[in-house]
Amino acid sequence: MDNEIRQLVESFHEFMKSFHQKSYHKLKDKQIYPGQPKLLSLINDNEGIPQKELTKKMCVKPATITGMLAKLEANGYVYRKVDESDKRMMRVYLTPEGHNLADEARIFIDEFTRELFSDFSEDEVLTMRHLINKMVNNLKK
Repeated sequence: MDNEIRQLVESFHEFMKSFHQKSYHKLKDKQIYPGQPKLLSLINDNEGIPQKELTKKMCVKPATITGMLAKLEANGYVYRKVDESDKRMMRVYLTPEGHNLADEARIFIDEFTRELFSDFSEDEVLTMRHLINKMVNNLKK
């Protein structure tokens, strides 16, 4: 079984590498990078979301979110504003260009997901989700 698990982990690494490369290739002309479509989507769905909450929802470190937002801000897609009632809180908003990019990002995510699971049956998707959830729970123990 150890050999099977080792091969499974290698396959998983290959999947992650391919996933990252393909998404990078599809997004590079839009000046956004892997991870940012999900971030844009979250902001679009939660306009004015606290930066700290983005960190939790994206499951990354605060410095990672800060860097991602800085790049998006430099390109004119987002802006940050101090919360009026709690000056310690920074809220994140999309600019009009950011809303357009978020719409494109959502289309990209939908197309990429359809492509990724194009040969899967509904049962296979459910089984995979169950197995991934099981792995995540094992890691949380």
